[in-house]
Amino acid sequence: MRKNERARGRPQSILPPGWEDLAQVHIEPIATGFSDASVFRLTAGGEPPRYLKFARGKAAAALRSEIARMQWLSQREIPVAKILRVHDKPDETILLTQEVPGFPANASPLAAEDLVAAMARGLSALHSLPAAACPFDESIATRLSRAAAAVAAGEVDPDAFDERNRDISPENLLRHLAADPPPEDIVVVHGDATLDNLFVDGDGNVVFIDCGNAGRGDRYIDLAVLCADIENCYGAEAAEKFIRLYGAPGWDDAKARYFLDLYELF
Repeated sequence: MRKNERARGRPQSILPPGWEDLAQVHIEPIATGFSDASVFRLTAGGEPPRYLKFARGKAAAALRSEIARMQWLSQREIPVAKILRVHDKPDETILLTQEVPGFPANASPLAAEDLVAAMARGLSALHSLPAAACPFDESIATRLSRAAAAVAAGEVDPDAFDERNRDISPENLLRHLAADPPPEDIVVVHGDATLDNLFVDGDGNVVFIDCGNAGRGDRYIDLAVLCADIENCYGAEAAEKFIRLYGAPGWDDAKARYFLDLYELF
């Protein structure tokens, strides 16, 4: 039995040498999200909760990349989950982080107007980092290449597409996107800026989680996805206020649709 299979039934079995202090804590599997890594919530007495991500093979390489991006962002004072411990071997990667404060933005008790103001500030701060100094590439070309690999491997489910794309195959959607990419306005992006990847505390501070696709990319990679999420969860007026507070220099509907369609392939 492979180690990641054992983890589902007995999570303590994935702990590497030197991590025995975690053997007696309560370990609860977390079944949310789309990552190929296994995720667990760790609690012990009155200690703050922690989260453990475990991955092998291709997923381990992705988690290794996420750790590097988290470290880079943290060094530039962008709030991300605090890394407590890392186990990194060729065949597996394990990450232990502190639980972040607040709530995911789609479950926040804040009033919608305060929430969108907080997210606008948080995303603007991220996008204001010097993009030229960022070593991680999330350009359209890189994302199209990643999408092409996913489509070729049969990893894209067209049944999960938005209604507007229900009559198009992943192959044809990819072909359409590759044929007419928009000009890029490069910033440092989160890369998967959904409401559940932005945690907001009671003071309006934003912490970014699931940063495995952070890097140099067009600002609409984040803006299109987050605005669509805000509109679906809090209404069109909240989305318009977010755009206004963020300070987007002239909202481009066509560009937003392009990046929403590209997001379908991830």
